[in-house]
Amino acid sequence: MEANLLRALDVLSQSPLLQAIASAVPAAIAVAGLAGWRARVPQTLPLALWGGLLCLWIFVPLPLTEPQVISFRHYVSILGWLWLVQAWGRLVLTEWPAPIWSHWIVGSLLVLLPLCGALVLIRSF
Repeated sequence: MEANLLRALDVLSQSPLLQAIASAVPAAIAVAGLAGWRARVPQTLPLALWGGLLCLWIFVPLPLTEPQVISFRHYVSILGWLWLVQAWGRLVLTEWPAPIWSHWIVGSLLVLLPLCGALVLIRSF
């Protein structure tokens, strides 16, 4: 059982499709935050700034060679991604999400993520 779980995690982490969708979520949240800020929705500018910073953290190529530093970067990326999605969810549930199109993009990506993960797992086993 443990071997199957480790194999599934390895397959999911190596999937370019899942990496692309997961990487697009912070960018979409940053766009939704900027669009909400332009529509004068409160608390959206900090969300856009944190989304932009997380995009920089994830996408800027750094020549890292130490395994501990690479692990730390992955750890911070995962925690930042989870925090950003949680903050976006709290904003959408407490404020009226305006403009709605930008939040639909984020929601669509978040729905696609587990669906594509299941598809990747089905194709690999």
